[in-house]
Amino acid sequence: MGTKRAGYEIKNNKEAKKPRIFDFSAHPRRKIAIQFFYLGWEHDGLVQQPNTQNTVEHHLMEALIKTHIIEDSIKCDFSRCGRTDKGVSAFKQTAAFLARSTCPDHPNVFWSDSTPEDVKNNYKSKDDELPYIKMLNGVLPKTIRVFAWAPVAPDFNARFDCNRRTYKYSFPKAGLDLEKMREAAKLLIGEHDYSNFCQIDMNKMRLEQSYTRKIYDVTVEQVSTHSENDIYSMVELTVSGSGFLWHMIRYIVTVLQEVARGNEQPSLVSDLLDLSKYPSRPHYTLSSDTPLCLFDCGYKQEDVQWQIHDATLKSTVSGLQKSWATYQTRCRMMENMIGELAGMTELSSEDVTKGLHEFVQDRPISQNYVKFEKRNKCESLDAKKAKIQMKKEAECEENKV
Repeated sequence: MGTKRAGYEIKNNKEAKKPRIFDFSAHPRRKIAIQFFYLGWEHDGLVQQPNTQNTVEHHLMEALIKTHIIEDSIKCDFSRCGRTDKGVSAFKQTAAFLARSTCPDHPNVFWSDSTPEDVKNNYKSKDDELPYIKMLNGVLPKTIRVFAWAPVAPDFNARFDCNRRTYKYSFPKAGLDLEKMREAAKLLIGEHDYSNFCQIDMNKMRLEQSYTRKIYDVTVEQVSTHSENDIYSMVELTVSGSGFLWHMIRYIVTVLQEVARGNEQPSLVSDLLDLSKYPSRPHYTLSSDTPLCLFDCGYKQEDVQWQIHDATLKSTVSGLQKSWATYQTRCRMMENMIGELAGMTELSSEDVTKGLHEFVQDRPISQNYVKFEKRNKCESLDAKKAKIQMKKEAECEENKV
């Protein structure tokens, strides 16, 4: 009898320790935006996918739910500025969503329709908002860090309210002719149809979209100097524009690399922008994903006024410094090895930079270069649209039968 009673009491104690369900209707909400960075080579892309839990958004959603900032991913009106693929990093990536608040008296803070009046009247309002940055960074992986937040209007959308996006792509100098690269890069500036600088698949929405974008500025700068060998100095391509097409920056890098290697003339950029000369893209490959970073997402100042948390920001800087030191140390070890091995054999001018070029181009470098003008062309946009239409008509006929 005592054993049973003891067991009964233990069972009751265990039941009593069950976590209480968080009542979101007992708290006001507001639309906020966050700025965050992530190291893309550690993740399987930004957007959530059914076959992996290692996407940036999966980790972010888990953190938002765990901290009770949002109730779930469906009801929070989530939007993100720019989609990045596997391997691609971001710095000032931006997302917006409806978040729990502690300040019902602040502008644009609201209550759920299901919240009773007595709950609203008895709610203890606070002067300071929830420490969103600190809360999220406490549960996010170290490869994803939030560093700013802002209250925004209820209709704010991180994607559609963005008026400027900036990408950076870093690569070793590797004997490239930077002046020729700059000459070619300048030809990208302006409003053009960039369909020959992107990936076009058989996705119906992508086939129907406009391929016209506006690039505001393109720069090519040497950002570091290697004390022993200039081929290991680092160069950075920075491109700012209204928006970008799928894989657009990585295709641009491939073209600029071929110009800088002396395989093509800078005028190739103008030729590819001229659809009468190139009605469809010649076959050429994407550059590597690892050096690419969505560096900045710009908004009107009246729409977004970012707030930071000093202590969290300082610890984030320290964390990045440790990661930087780790990679720099590894780089130095490999440079020592390369130097010793290179001294044991005779390297041709091509051998000296081959691995560096293959890293950027993300493929083996062929000894027999084929000019763009002589390459086979991809299927044209019109041909792909026609295929989609034929498929649609065939499905209609099948449904009639």
